[in-house]
Amino acid sequence: MSSRLGPVTFGSLLLIAVPALACTCVDAKGSNARTAMADVSVVFRGTVLERKTLPQRIEMRGRGRYTITFRVDQFWKGSVGENAIVYVVDSGTDCLGDGGYEVGKNYLVYAGEQDVRDVILEGGFFWYGWTDVLPKGTKMLMSGTACTPGGETPSVRKAIRELGKARIPAKTD
Repeated sequence: MSSRLGPVTFGSLLLIAVPALACTCVDAKGSNARTAMADVSVVFRGTVLERKTLPQRIEMRGRGRYTITFRVDQFWKGSVGENAIVYVVDSGTDCLGDGGYEVGKNYLVYAGEQDVRDVILEGGFFWYGWTDVLPKGTKMLMSGTACTPGGETPSVRKAIRELGKARIPAKTD
């Protein structure tokens, strides 16, 4: 009986032994909730009114996409109304996404405005995309990365204090 591992078995062992890489945020000196605003278009605090699961895209290999509708309570940056719709993907090792927003809970949200598009990396790897649910080139808000100081309101009180005085969105009829 031979004790040698064949190439398929050895390769399988390597895949099992390699840990998944987690999202890693590098904290720049002096970084805080206020300075983090420089990298996004809007910063607001609001309550989730609706969480809608979007259709699966086979190219995204099971990663979920959602629209999250917020009632905006206050904002620090950007032009937001009483409600804001933010597009998110499930969290991953790329630091994108925050698919964990829950209806009825209040959050501090950092989001960037971007053109609707499909993101394809070098070599043709499809990373994520939105053109199947929105017209290409229109503007959308996409949730900030896992590295922004947003999150459920009770756990981000320090960040809210660092942001300072907020504005209240204008009421619409």
